[in-house]
Parts: sequence; C-alpha cells; structure tokens
Amino acid sequence: MEKKTVVIVARTNMYGGRVCIGSLSEDGENLRLMNPNCASDLGHRTPYQVGEKWNIVCEPCGAHVPPHVEDVAVSEAARVGCVKDLVRLISERSKPWKGGIGTLFDGKIQFTQNGAGYISKSDVPKSAIGFWLPSANLELHQDERGKSGYYPKKDYRHLSWVGVQEPIELIQAGQLVRVSLARWWKPQDADADFEERCYAQLSGWF
Repeated sequence: MEKKTVVIVARTNMYGGRVCIGSLSEDGENLRLMNPNCASDLGHRTPYQVGEKWNIVCEPCGAHVPPHVEDVAVSEAARVGCVKDLVRLISERSKPWKGGIGTLFDGKIQFTQNGAGYISKSDVPKSAIGFWLPSANLELHQDERGKSGYYPKKDYRHLSWVGVQEPIELIQAGQLVRVSLARWWKPQDADADFEERCYAQLSGWF
C-alpha cells in the first residue's frame, strides 16, 4: 500500500451509471481511482469531484497491461482541499500533446471511416490517459447514431464526449483538455477476426 496526494481531474460517464475517476498525483502520475475491489462505482457512491485534493491509500490493481496501466484500488481516502487553478497544476505535472488530433497518444491514434479515434493492438501507447492543447477549435456535433463528440474544425475525425460536465458548443484552440482510452472492445456481432480496439474519448476541459 502507498500513501499519495492526488487531485481529481475527471469524472467520466460509463455504462450502467458508473463513473471513472481520473486523478493526477504530486509526481505527475495519472491514476484511475477504483474501489477496494478494483471496480468503478455508481456515480452517487463516488464522492470525488473535479478540482478536489485527496489523500489516499492505494495499490496497483488489475492487469496493468499497456495502455491501461493507471488503475489503483483505494482503501482509504480523505478530502483535504481544492485546487483553484487546474490548468497551472496540470501543466506543471504533465506534458500535454500539442497540435492536431493525429498527435494524440504519441501519434499512435488511428481513425475509422466515420472518423472515430482508436488504438490498435498493433501499435499501443505507453498509457491510456493524457492532456492535449489542440491547434484548432473543437466543435460539438452528433453523429448519425446521436452520439456526441468533439471535432476539429472542418475535420471528420473526432473524439467521443464522455465527461459529466455540461458540454459546450466550442472548445477554443489552445484550451487544455483531457483525453483517454476506453477499454478494449469490439461489437458482439463482429467477425471472429475483427480486432479489439481502444476508442479515444474526451473527458473534460479546463
């Protein structure tokens, strides 16, 4: 078990009303805070809010196979304050990607014919979480299935929107955002040789 002080930087919506909690440690580690059973809890059972500082006792859990290497099981947690300037804190503790959407996840991101970003098992980044300073405005649109995503201006490529903030129509170029990768997945009715993918998503802005 380790004691760490973390700042909450994301609450991400998941299937079934659960939420994924993203945090950043004093050492710049991206940590996904799980319950003692190494699972995500329902939103109303999860106290962590973006901007809060917590002291936690935790240990790595789950498979920890790249790119998903951030999971920690939290056995104790105490809220100890709030951070007013998250942009400054994140900028001091991390190295955001800069540029177009193709720079994300160390340039390993690929895109479907419909423009959804994903990672293939043939080219996996070091981690599933990062921050980005986009070089173009990001516009909120819905695809033909009614799924919301953020699209660089005049670009079909995009990131699914999964945060709990009320979405805004426009994220300005150069505004700090958080991006992450969902778990490995493929459709249930997919062919046997269809590869599993980690789809890229945008979970918040600062």
